[in-house]
Amino acid sequence: MGQSARVFVVDSAQYIFGPFRLVPAEHLLLREDSPVPLAPKAYELLVALVRRNGHLASRDELMHEIWPDSFVEEINLTVNISLLRKTLGEQPDGRQYIATVPKRGYRFDAAVYESPQETKPSTALDEPPPQKPPNVPSSPIQEGVNGLSPAIAKPRSTTWLYTEVLALLGIAVLASLLMWRHSHQSANSGQPNPDHSGTQNVQALDLYNRARALWNKRSVDSVQQSLELFHQAIEADPNYAPAYAGLADAFITAGSYGNSFLAPQIALPKAEEAAKKALTLHDSLSDAHTSLAYIKLTYDWDWAGAEAEFKRSLQLNPSDANTHHWYSHLLMAQGRVLESHEQSEQALDLAPIDRVINEHMAWHHLMAREYSRSIPQALKAIEIDPDFVQAHRVLGLAYLYTGRFSEACAEFKKGVDLSHGDPVAQAYLARCYALSHRTGEAHQILDSLIKAKEERYVSSAEIAAVYAALGDQANCLTWLGKAVQERASAIIYLNIDPVFDRMRANPGFQAIVRQVGLTPETDETTKK
Repeated sequence: MGQSARVFVVDSAQYIFGPFRLVPAEHLLLREDSPVPLAPKAYELLVALVRRNGHLASRDELMHEIWPDSFVEEINLTVNISLLRKTLGEQPDGRQYIATVPKRGYRFDAAVYESPQETKPSTALDEPPPQKPPNVPSSPIQEGVNGLSPAIAKPRSTTWLYTEVLALLGIAVLASLLMWRHSHQSANSGQPNPDHSGTQNVQALDLYNRARALWNKRSVDSVQQSLELFHQAIEADPNYAPAYAGLADAFITAGSYGNSFLAPQIALPKAEEAAKKALTLHDSLSDAHTSLAYIKLTYDWDWAGAEAEFKRSLQLNPSDANTHHWYSHLLMAQGRVLESHEQSEQALDLAPIDRVINEHMAWHHLMAREYSRSIPQALKAIEIDPDFVQAHRVLGLAYLYTGRFSEACAEFKKGVDLSHGDPVAQAYLARCYALSHRTGEAHQILDSLIKAKEERYVSSAEIAAVYAALGDQANCLTWLGKAVQERASAIIYLNIDPVFDRMRANPGFQAIVRQVGLTPETDETTKK
């Protein structure tokens, strides 16, 4: 008789904390019996922390456990911790479920109750199962024990064989169509064909397409998930240049967009590394040039270098809406309003039903002080995607600067709700309170943001903007100085953002504008 071999049994315990129930055996997280979606690595990280509840889990320990066979950076751990905190929210006493132990790691800081379930021992034998005696038919009960119903246990007919062959052919055709679609899209967009910049790996292609779709949603959760999927696409095909360009864009959004959750000093160097890797693999990949241009714009303040990269990208691919979109940001920040409008219009022509491009067109009108054009455009973006936080934000600003304070604050409150309390969304609500003379509520949010900054990244530029709305120029300058040090992306818009209009004559403000590489604008009407 052969030796028995041990089979490892999946953890069958359930872990209960707050309103949540964690069931590792089912890869399931429930909030009051409703499933909570989590990316695979985020789920594994949660399980690892909950099993150690009350005890320190070092960064090295978690990296080794969650990514044992992959060479990934510690930023992956930071991103997934942020995703978990966003998903779990706060405990009733206001504490986070996951506490940071400075310079060490993390601790799951909540009471956890373990509910074991009955499990059966599992062994595997290296000898074949016993054969049934000849001429003795199996009973339905015996066949049920073997996992097959009598109907399924019958010999397969020719029809079954044809069905299986057709299924396999269908899979092959689907894979070929995916490859053709990717090649066709690349050709139409001016990007190199898959033989040079794409991939023959169907898994990598699928991961990349899913990651791009998530990234374009522009929410904190979707961007965090896209980071993980771009990494997985690169693991599946390390020479897949578009995946590196996608990873660069995800890091850009994580560290420089309207709901940034990573410090720019962490995210933007990672973005630059990924963009340059993409260009090393293929130097004519337009997406990578666009990524590099945006990094030069928002992080390096290299205005000439950024514009050269945008123009290079458009030379390679004049039909990419995102390049026109991001290029218009540079033009608007420099006060080149008409040129920005042209790029924004081209982006909208290329992607007329894209939520981001429609929201951007509304933003362009907002920064150009064309509020009557900004409002309907923002409403169109909301019609396309009612849950798009940035569209509600632009609409709220347009209402705010036209004196419609109650409508403005209502839009910013929607942004807070939709983003589950994102700090940037809260900062915009505080702006609204400040400009509508609800200073007590504005200061209350300010205090919470400054406190939150001790635990996570909160842009100093957003805090400065609230002080500007309050008319507190001294504190505004203090926080703008901090924003310059952390390279906050919003700092490039100082010349055009209406919230800073009352600061323009301040010599300290003008000095900060010069630090960014711009000429101070003392009269906003000269931009039009």
